[in-house]
Amino acid sequence: MAVDFVTILNNLDSAFMLRFEAFHQSNWGVMADWAYMDLSKSHQQAKLGVFNARVRQGVLEVALAHKQSSPSVGQWINYVGLRRWDNTYQFDLEPNNFPQTALVDRDEDWIDIILGFKIDKPINNNWLFSTSGDIGGFGLAAKLTGSLKLGVSYHISDEWDASLLYKGTYVDYNTGDEADHSYFSYKTITHGPIISASYQF
Repeated sequence: MAVDFVTILNNLDSAFMLRFEAFHQSNWGVMADWAYMDLSKSHQQAKLGVFNARVRQGVLEVALAHKQSSPSVGQWINYVGLRRWDNTYQFDLEPNNFPQTALVDRDEDWIDIILGFKIDKPINNNWLFSTSGDIGGFGLAAKLTGSLKLGVSYHISDEWDASLLYKGTYVDYNTGDEADHSYFSYKTITHGPIISASYQF
């Protein structure tokens, strides 16, 4: 099932994305990326009452990284890290003449190992082409997970950059027995544009 951008936007309560990178002069460093969204929807039916749905998702990535550079490639970063998924699903019914009934109240979280790269290649004095990607899972938690991001950045000043990127993230995860109520399957591709500003110090 595909959920379009307009549907997500119309039911979005809150969302944010944060990214952090820190490197030592030895070229070793750490990277972190955190994305969160909170969606909710209520629907009233005259005979039954009010149906409420809420979905929350947080994805946190932390990695140990090493960077190098060359005139032909630009700056290249290799990294190994962890991606933590934190999903909450709540569905309940408020009948007209009875107490509220919880239909679904479930939390699912897991951690995947990821291996990735990031390349920043100058186009000219102000523009930079940027791409990054990773692959992980390997059956330790998710069967497979991966992401790909590409776009451009504009150098505003020594401290500030602005970026326009497109990112897609895939995951194939399941747990439990299909014949049991505890079974959970999560297989999605989440993708869309990212407009961001970054500060370097």
